[in-house]
Amino acid sequence: GLGGTPNKLLGARRRHIVFAATVEDREEAPSTSALQGSGSSSEAVQKKGRSKFVIDENEIMKSLPEHRFFTFGSMALMGATLAEAMYQADGLGDWAGVGASVFMAYILSDLGTGIYHWGVDNYGDGNTPVFGRQIAAFQGHHQKPWTIVQREFCNNLYQVFKPASVPAAFFLAISPFMSPAFNAFTSSFLFLVCMSQQFHAWSHMKRSELPGVVLALQEAGILVSRKMHGAHHRAPFEGNYCIVSGLWNPVLDDTRFFRKLEDFFFATTKVEPRCWYPPDADWAEEGSA
Repeated sequence: GLGGTPNKLLGARRRHIVFAATVEDREEAPSTSALQGSGSSSEAVQKKGRSKFVIDENEIMKSLPEHRFFTFGSMALMGATLAEAMYQADGLGDWAGVGASVFMAYILSDLGTGIYHWGVDNYGDGNTPVFGRQIAAFQGHHQKPWTIVQREFCNNLYQVFKPASVPAAFFLAISPFMSPAFNAFTSSFLFLVCMSQQFHAWSHMKRSELPGVVLALQEAGILVSRKMHGAHHRAPFEGNYCIVSGLWNPVLDDTRFFRKLEDFFFATTKVEPRCWYPPDADWAEEGSA
């Protein structure tokens, strides 16, 4: 379970390892399977196979014009697609379809963020094509989880709204030819997946720092709560990955969904996920020792 000790965790996973190694050995040199999962060059080996970029202490936390442009611009594209859905709706059946689509987007966006979060938490590194920066950011967040609350709204969100602007523009372009239900789903799903980064930030804030409506939504289980996401930040970060509502977290964790996926990927690729081992001492959460 999530509350198990590191030794029990290691014992449970040893059946998958062909060549057993101590945690200290893994810190001194990455295993062959870890290198296979990272896609890193020999330069990465010299860096001990670290899974992320070094955190820039001088990184900008304030929202810049570029951040606002991509955040609000992408929101406008998604909002226009949703508006098209409502404009197209004609009669009770269409409106019921729009409402059901928005609800399904809410349910499935939580699942989607959980699967994506699990993937970037456990596989690849800062050198991985396309996803490297996001993998690096998630790993850096485990070391310094409080920095997310120091970012201003658009500074935090543009990292997800910027790449989402491409599918948002595509869905808006085809919206006149699609059904109201389809347009409602695509716009709502994209918006909620992107906003999960802010829901995530709110789950790290103190009660006194949260707007009253956000706190009420967390306590009602509509947004992921501080308690639920706090459970994710216990090494080796092996559960509670969903960050929209957290509705799927007990389902996925109790059924060992991610453990089964990890077993499957290891059986087919021999790549081990990071959560099978305690984090390297250099990359553990600061102040946790």
